[in-house]
Amino acid sequence: MKYYSFLIVLLMLAVSPAMAQKKALRKFYREHRGESTAFRIGVGRLPLKLASWIVPASAMKEDGVPLKHLLSKVQKVKVYTLSGNGEPAVDITAMQRLKQTLIDKDHFEPLMEVREGNSLVHLLNRGKEDELGHVVILVQDESDFVMVNLRTTLEMKDVNLLLKGFAKN
Repeated sequence: MKYYSFLIVLLMLAVSPAMAQKKALRKFYREHRGESTAFRIGVGRLPLKLASWIVPASAMKEDGVPLKHLLSKVQKVKVYTLSGNGEPAVDITAMQRLKQTLIDKDHFEPLMEVREGNSLVHLLNRGKEDELGHVVILVQDESDFVMVNLRTTLEMKDVNLLLKGFAKN
C-alpha cells in the first residue's frame, strides 16, 4: 500500500505543472497552434527544486546575480511558443484580447509594457503586496509569439537585485 501511495504522489508532482496553468493561456495556445508552428514546455516544482540544489552557490556571483537564490524562489514555469514562419504568428488584436482577459477575468495587474521596433513585451502580475506570485510574460516579435507563465515567491527586492546584476553587464 505504501508503494502505491508513493507512486500516486510522484505522479501528482509530475503532472502538477499542467494542472496549475491558467485556462486563458491554454485556450489561446490551442486556438492559434494550428495556424503556426507551436511548442510548449513546463517544469514543475520538483525539478526546479532539484536544480536549485545542484547549481553551485558561486554560479554567476561574479556577475552579481545570485542564480541559486533566485532559482529556489521559482516554483513552476510553463512556456508556450508560436512561430509564424515569416509572417506574424498572432495578430496584435488577439494578443490585446488575451491581455485584457488576464486583467479582467484573472485579476492580473499590468506591470510593464516595452516596445522596441516591431517587438512588444507585456509583463503581468498577480501577487500580494511586494511579492510577485504569479507572473505572465507575453512577447510578440515579427513572426514569433511567446507566453511565459511563472509561479514564484520572488519579491521586488529580488527582481531589483537581478536587474542590477544584468545592468553591470
